[in-house]
Amino acid sequence: MKIDHYINTDVLVIGGGVAATRAALSSAQNGAKTTMVIKKELGKSGSTNWPRKGMYGSAWQASDGCGGNSDSPEVHYKDIMNSALGMADAKLAKILSEESPERLRELEYWGFNLVKDPENKKPHYSGYSCFASQPRAHGMLANTKGGHTGNLIEVMSNKLTNYDCEIHENITIIDLIVNDNQCSGAIGINKDGDYIKYKCGSVIIGTGGAAQIFPLNSTPGDITGDGYAMAFRAGASLTNLEFMQYMVKTIYSRSKNLQTLVDSQVGGTFWTLNPKLIDINGKNILEEILPENINESESFEMRTNHYPFSSRDSSKWIDISIQRCIRSGNASEKGGVIVDFSEIDFKNIKQSKPQHSPTKSVATTLLGDDENKQIDVTHSAHAVNGGIVVDEWGSTEIDGLFAVGETIAGPHGADRLGGGMISQSCVYGKRTGEKAASYSSEINSINDNHEKIQIRLEKFNNSNGPSYNSIRKELKTLAKDHLIVERNGTGLNFFDNRINELINEEITNAPFSGNIRLIKNLETENLLTVARLMVKSAKMRKESRGSHCRLDYQNIDNKSWNKSIFWNLENGKLKYKLKQYRQDPNNVKQLS
Repeated sequence: MKIDHYINTDVLVIGGGVAATRAALSSAQNGAKTTMVIKKELGKSGSTNWPRKGMYGSAWQASDGCGGNSDSPEVHYKDIMNSALGMADAKLAKILSEESPERLRELEYWGFNLVKDPENKKPHYSGYSCFASQPRAHGMLANTKGGHTGNLIEVMSNKLTNYDCEIHENITIIDLIVNDNQCSGAIGINKDGDYIKYKCGSVIIGTGGAAQIFPLNSTPGDITGDGYAMAFRAGASLTNLEFMQYMVKTIYSRSKNLQTLVDSQVGGTFWTLNPKLIDINGKNILEEILPENINESESFEMRTNHYPFSSRDSSKWIDISIQRCIRSGNASEKGGVIVDFSEIDFKNIKQSKPQHSPTKSVATTLLGDDENKQIDVTHSAHAVNGGIVVDEWGSTEIDGLFAVGETIAGPHGADRLGGGMISQSCVYGKRTGEKAASYSSEINSINDNHEKIQIRLEKFNNSNGPSYNSIRKELKTLAKDHLIVERNGTGLNFFDNRINELINEEITNAPFSGNIRLIKNLETENLLTVARLMVKSAKMRKESRGSHCRLDYQNIDNKSWNKSIFWNLENGKLKYKLKQYRQDPNNVKQLS
């Protein structure tokens, strides 16, 4: 590896989504020379820019009084901790609930567009987000340019132009430069195959999640778990990776109007219409597995409280029935389960708790004249609730290394409030950028030896093994069969054994010619690294808690498992610790 370009900066921000952009802005505002490195282009990179149909985008959780006098930051904090089921850091959750309103108003002042209330026309349309006790979800105006976060990236990038911040686009970071527990930069490669060495006082990772492990997901193809894997190789700890969110997603619609309804409702309130879940043979798959004390209507009604799968209530049977049907070979010709609305009596539709839009009026309008009221659904991977272990300023155990957004663990837990990732990204983006700028200003000397990265690259020997495409395809199949929704020890053991082979024997033998295929090989190794920790965590946690569901351990076990699994590398060996995140926000110690 020959270095073609050398770049000196104070703070290096890796990523181009909401969290990375907010961190870069904060760093630059605090006087640091800041450089953003993005795989694609600013405004076109990251999950937060992913386009979405329909008017409504994501939602921002903020207890600013908009939802009524019953709400407050303290209530918001309690909601976070209740949804986390013991798996969140109380200090980080408390800060998120307290600072979210200020971050939202700040962005609104800069020109951020929110959904307007249909009655008073003010830009604060509040609804109930997933697992929330109060209607504090501030809807964002989705669009094809800014995705489900609307103009959020645009308003922040406009502010960036006023400060000392360079944006380097279409560059992939290979790995971090770390020596003696000090991060001092990174090595990247551009589309021409040139190697770039970034030397800096601090690095902020904001590379998003790892949903590309799964065949169907809600992220663009460039979100490949890079930040998790880079931090892990550097010596940072990761935790709570078994808590992955899955959401029911339409894969085929026999009705254009029905598709519009489901898209507008994201996967939540349309369940109150009480459809039938049927397999390819027309069998009601939900009815046949429900316990005697639960009926379909109850399960559907509970489902309106949260879009993602959770093992915490009776709505879990919807998701379990879908996956059991698919895995048994009775899926529809499209590979999913059929949701049938044909027997609905539209005159007796009941109004559910408000989410993003009224169910009754929308459903009546869109479905009244349709003859074939069926869609095919399966599960889509959404977001990782765990990630890199950080403190309240985004600092990792590695000096000079910080992380933001979906890459971090702590503010969320076994389940997560809807809209919590966007508000978290901005709250901790600001805090982390500020801290990274301060840290870099105090650095006197930097050891930028990158020999470890050179050694990693030399593993890829351009041999005649399986291609990265075939390895990714197998990884996605393994994840689909053994990780989505219902898990069991036998399947997890098989996945664990096979992924060790993929990492140790196959990805380093994947052929490549040119920098593009090399990048794909490196990304694939990152995905495998994260998936391995997901599988090991899921195998180890012998209980069902929130988004983690074990067929062979169906109940929550607070006596044995009210603690998180922390992974790290010690002298190249995989190690874990079982520790409970602090539950008292007044306890300033990072972990017990």
